[in-house]
Amino acid sequence: MTFTRHIRRLCITGFSVAAFSLFAQEAPNEPDPEAKAQIEAQGFRLPPQLRQVQYRDANPWVLHTNVRVGSADSTVSFGGLGTIDPSTFIPGADQTDFPVRLYDDGRVILDELRTNEADEDGNQTSIPGGRYQTRDDEGNLTGDFLSYTPGQTRSWSYGSAEQVNDRFISMNQFSTQSTGAGFGAEGDSSGLGFEMAVSRRILRLGRKMELGISGSIGLSDFNASTSQQFTADLITMTDVYEAYGDVPDPPYNAPSTGVLTDPDTGLIIPFGQFETTVPLQQVTPNRSFSTDPNGANIAGAWSIDGAYYSIRLGPEIRGHLTENIAFTWGAGVMGAFVGSEFSAVELLDLDTPTTTTIGFRGTDSITEMLVGYYAEVSIEYWITQRTGLFLGAVLESMDDFVQNFAGRTASVTLSDATLVRFGVIHRF
Repeated sequence: MTFTRHIRRLCITGFSVAAFSLFAQEAPNEPDPEAKAQIEAQGFRLPPQLRQVQYRDANPWVLHTNVRVGSADSTVSFGGLGTIDPSTFIPGADQTDFPVRLYDDGRVILDELRTNEADEDGNQTSIPGGRYQTRDDEGNLTGDFLSYTPGQTRSWSYGSAEQVNDRFISMNQFSTQSTGAGFGAEGDSSGLGFEMAVSRRILRLGRKMELGISGSIGLSDFNASTSQQFTADLITMTDVYEAYGDVPDPPYNAPSTGVLTDPDTGLIIPFGQFETTVPLQQVTPNRSFSTDPNGANIAGAWSIDGAYYSIRLGPEIRGHLTENIAFTWGAGVMGAFVGSEFSAVELLDLDTPTTTTIGFRGTDSITEMLVGYYAEVSIEYWITQRTGLFLGAVLESMDDFVQNFAGRTASVTLSDATLVRFGVIHRF
């Protein structure tokens, strides 16, 4: 009985102490209402280190749309300048079936019967070496002309007194041969281009970094021009013709006519024609060539204008510095699809007068594929998990290329282009 009573007293005492302690505790303080409202408005948020992982893992693909600004250290070397081919083909001086020989200082045209000195069957009615007359329906004299004579022509011209030697006239054709002249020009570009790039994550490197593959395509342009004066070898082809009479003063263009007078009264016949043409030897065996080293003075201008699509492909590393700020760097190979237009103008400046402008004018276009490498770095600011802005720089280096045009060359160097890129990025 005594043991049972002690146990009962001990239990009552324990329960009493526990109850007193429970009721003796202070009630917890209620949080500030404004702080509680701010916490509830924010909702659930990850810790900072996990939020960086959340931005990184949002989507594996990243699209860049941007402009690129910069300039390339490009140069152009123009070479093989100064070759000017003959302006026209001139048949051999002893050929009789040519329609016209066009020289740079004259012309010789194949002669034939005129309508007024041939019958309906095409037979000559005039006397070779003589003259023939034309009359109107009333029999009045209207013209007195030189007759057709085989071996002679009544249609020819020449330009300067330097071509005349007694009764002989030199008809010349000029051309030049390059002595290897060449000039350089600094390249230039608009400085503004456009680009699109896409990358995909292929491997995570820890909690804040990732390895991906990146590809891009961009558009840029380039141009260069220069103008110079230089010398080349002068090549002269000469055909010598004999004039059958006193050589008229230059410049002379046959057939030529003068005033027609009535043989009976000596009065001028209105609208009448008296042919004063001095006939010229039609075919000559006297053809010669001469070369005057550096005897040609040439004024030239050359330009090249082009654009290229650059394609880059290589690995890329992206790392998050903070929740919103990330950096990327990458390197790899690149190709460039180049299209260029090469224009050249070279004009021969001679001391002797010519009836034509002697020179070369032309434009040539080509396309070519070049290869090279690139390296790039950029910093990104992610406004949301999917959209952000970026700023970066890229170094592009490409092979040189040479454009050939009519014996001329334009060697273009497009290496070491440093570009600044900025634009919008988007995950998808």
